[in-house]
Order: sequence, then C-alpha cells, then structure tokens
Amino acid sequence: MSSHTVPEWLTADLFVSVLEKNVEGFAKIIKFSAETPFAAGENFLSVLWAIEIEVAINDGSTKVVKYMLKVPPTSQQAMQVINMLNMFDREKIIYYELFPAFDEMYRKAGKTTRIAPKSFTLDKDLGFEVVLMEDVRSEGFKNMNRLVGLDMEHTKCALEKLAQFHAASATYIAEKGSLPQIFMEPILKEGILQAFVKAQEPQEKLLLECLPLYKAEHLKEKMRSYQPKYVHEMVKAEKRNLEDFNVLSHGDCWLNNIMFQHDEKGKVLNTLLVDFQAGRITSPAMDLTYFLIGSTCIENKIKYFDYYVQYYHQHLFENLKILSYPKKLPTLRDVHIWMYDFSFMAYTSILKSLPVFLLDPSATADINIDNMMGEKSDGGAMQNAMYTGKSYCQHMEQILPWMANRGYFG
Repeated sequence: MSSHTVPEWLTADLFVSVLEKNVEGFAKIIKFSAETPFAAGENFLSVLWAIEIEVAINDGSTKVVKYMLKVPPTSQQAMQVINMLNMFDREKIIYYELFPAFDEMYRKAGKTTRIAPKSFTLDKDLGFEVVLMEDVRSEGFKNMNRLVGLDMEHTKCALEKLAQFHAASATYIAEKGSLPQIFMEPILKEGILQAFVKAQEPQEKLLLECLPLYKAEHLKEKMRSYQPKYVHEMVKAEKRNLEDFNVLSHGDCWLNNIMFQHDEKGKVLNTLLVDFQAGRITSPAMDLTYFLIGSTCIENKIKYFDYYVQYYHQHLFENLKILSYPKKLPTLRDVHIWMYDFSFMAYTSILKSLPVFLLDPSATADINIDNMMGEKSDGGAMQNAMYTGKSYCQHMEQILPWMANRGYFG
C-alpha cells in the first residue's frame, strides 16, 4: 500500500452534496476515512484516494458508502505530462458527458450497458481537477495480476467491453459528426512531441543494448533503422479523416485499467474499464494493439493474437448493428489492415509500456514516474530493471521475432 498523508482539503464535508443527491434518506455523516490503496508501480499519473463514509439514514439505520477520488499527482514530471495532454479535462468529459450519452444510445436500442464505474460531481472548486467515481471494489471488482497477464477468459471479456465502448463512440461520431473538440485535436503537438522524443532516446538505446538478453541481436540493425520511422508513423496517425472508421480511444487500455467481477467459482461476471485520461479520435487499432501486446499472458500473447483480433471484430460488429451504426460496417479484413497501419503501437508497447507493466516491485527501489523517465538518482536502476527483468525478457523473446516476421520494422 502506498503511503500519502491525507491533505487538509480532503474532508467529509467535501462529499455532503454527493451524498444528499445519491443516498436516499441521507441525514448526516457519522464516520469518514481516506487512504491510498495502490502500491508503487501500479499508478503513475494520478493519486487515487479510497473514500469510505458511514452515513446515518433518516429511518435510524446506517449505511457505508465507498468512492474512489482521483486527484493530480505530486510529481512535477507527472504533472507536466498531465497538463500537456489535458488529461483530467479529457477524463471528466468522458465520464460526465460521453458515458451518459453512450448509455442512452444503448438504452434506446434495448440494451443495458455498464462500460465504466458511475461518476459523481463535487460542488466545491478545489483549484484543481478531480474525478469522483464509485469504488466498484465494494462489488467485488478487482484488477488481475499485471505480472502474470490475462488468460483467455479475461482477455475475451476485456475485448467484449472494449468493443462495446468503441461501437458506442463510433456511432456517436457518425451521428454527430465529431466528438467534443479536445478529442478532435492531435494529441502529439509540437512541444509534447519534442518531450516524447527526448524521453525515449535513452530507452531506445537501452532496448538495443539488451537485445542479446532477448535472443534477438540479429534484429539490431532492422530496429535501429526503424526508430526514426516510428516517430513519423505516430505523427501521421494523428491526422484522422472523418470518413474513416473512427472511435474514441481509451488511450491506456491495459489490465490495470480493467476491472473484473467474478462468481464464487472464479468465472467472470462483469467487466469495467477505468482511467480515460488519454482518449482521442483515432482508429480502434490503437487500443487493440496496445492491449493485446501489453496485457495478455505470455502463453497466449502471440499464439492467439489473430484469434483475439477476430473475437474483437465479432463483438464490435454486433454492437454496431445493435446501435444501428449509419455507415458501412467494418469487416474483419478492415480491422487487420488497421492493425498493420497502426503497427507502431506494438513498438510503443515494447518500448514504453511493457517494461513498466512487467516490472516486479521488488526489483528496484523507489518506483515512480521520475525514475521511470530517468529524472532522479535511481532512474538508471529502475530503467535497467525495466528492460532486463526476467519476465520482460521472456515476452520479448516471443514478441520481437513475431513483429519482424509481420513486417512491423519495415
């Protein structure tokens, strides 16, 4: 569990208006507590406060209400990323404006949906952006072990939910012509792109140095020649034609941002997506590639990759039909073509995401975004642990030759 001192502004009074609107018969707050429930390495770009409130009800009974409050991080490095990408603004619009619209679209089509936790609005201006949502852990929802990855059942459930989300946003875009403006603009603007390129230089250098650990030294020149093309492909992908098949991306779709509810035998009952700070208009291939490379277990990652793409398409197609999507429905061939067009996301995953996802907390001290970016005294140790960890090396032994054989490096 991460240790944070509860800030002075985080008091019971902050939640009174939310309780008055959402707890029938609310009388008063009896007890209030707040804690940060996630360990270092599980969350970098925000601080999550688990809020537990015991309330008195007018009939004399009591009730315990639980929320999850997302606030900006304390790290200056993380705040620069947050501010450059307007991450809290993006997430608030998705939770408070778009999800209600998506739910209504499905309701009119005769289908009840729950893509993400329910959100609530605070009536007090704290001087910074926050997102308040229900703490679905009280319903038994939980994350799966990021060091192990998702098995077949959990992967398929996640793909079903991602397809449901993408179908709703695609229909919304097709019917309204666009998303709110913040999602229509390129996310990699000049200042962000420069910072992005600078940050990845030591990562790319270390990745090439570690190729012998992945039994992939023969790919060194091919990967070295691909590295400058990678940035060009990212920038090119930012320019979306509104005639293309577009969705609102999740932007960081990996297993720590997916929660599962199980029955007593461990079978998945429900799946929810969380953390929508990097969404924008794009191809569904961005989320799909990032998720499949970053979140599936090593036994299935490559073996069932194309099957997972087919499974996603099946559910995307079904949800688009339910919503009466007004344009041409995408074929499975279309989805595979998109995956090739956005193959740079596979490189993004192995360079920037998978090393963090598979980082064992016991492998290095002081895991945080500053060290991840090499900005503090222990940055080198953390980065070295990221690219040399046993699990990461095992994944790379499979992923790198697969990427090369699919032509992802040109």
